[in-house]
Amino acid sequence: MPKAAPKAIRRRRPRGSINAEEIIAGAFEVARRESLDQLSVPALAEHLGVGVTSIYWYFRKKDDLLNAMTDVAVDTFFREMPPLPDGKPWAEVLYNYFRDARNVHRNDQVLSDLLLIRTSTYTRYATRRVFEAEEAVISRLVDAGFTTENALMVFNAVSVYTRGMTIHDRILRMIDWSTMPLLESLIDRHPLAGTTDEDFEFGMGRLISGFEALLREQEAKAGGRQPAAKRVTAAEPAARSGERAASRRVAASTPGPAAKAAAEPAPASKTAPGSQPVGGRTRTRRAS
Repeated sequence: MPKAAPKAIRRRRPRGSINAEEIIAGAFEVARRESLDQLSVPALAEHLGVGVTSIYWYFRKKDDLLNAMTDVAVDTFFREMPPLPDGKPWAEVLYNYFRDARNVHRNDQVLSDLLLIRTSTYTRYATRRVFEAEEAVISRLVDAGFTTENALMVFNAVSVYTRGMTIHDRILRMIDWSTMPLLESLIDRHPLAGTTDEDFEFGMGRLISGFEALLREQEAKAGGRQPAAKRVTAAEPAARSGERAASRRVAASTPGPAAKAAAEPAPASKTAPGSQPVGGRTRTRRAS
């Protein structure tokens, strides 16, 4: 009976020859090779050639390691993001910021998992970095004329749209289409999930159009002007008043005591200010 081949002896690094930065870098390597969910302390120790106690010396549990990885991920994200340009229209700044963010996340799935999905691993440091960037974009929107509240809502709307598209695209890449022959026959010709670059541009364009309308509404209110919809609404009571006047004129032409009473001219004290009787009607002068 042939003897089994002897197991390869794994050489361990000397005790104390590894540091926290090397452990975090190794964790990213394992996560990119396998997945973030498959990352474990024993697998990482084997990858680094150290005992698990060497890792536990720096990180007492996996969550502590994930927290440290999130800090590195947020630094990596903002290092890869282009700076906000000066002197550009707010719509261009907003579009480019979220387009670039989407590209960074698509190019690094582990970073995307840490920053978009596993948000429970956020530290105070990572949270502060994220909101500092949000503050910078909102500041550009406020400078463009948005109120602070509307600027925040604009940022949140685009952030949720971009995050959702990025995560949904990740989910679709995990699907084995061979079990769904009809959909498999379409995926090369149709963007089934709406997560292509064309879909992103379409959605962003429609969102920005709505934000431009919001800005016009703000400017109209600030100038004391009413939007067109409100002016139409304000004119409706006058129209209904004219209908009632026409009904009274019809009643005035009907024989009988009620008709005579209706035909009598109204007392001067009841005539609306700025009105003149014209041909049996009361016409109201518009204020100049």
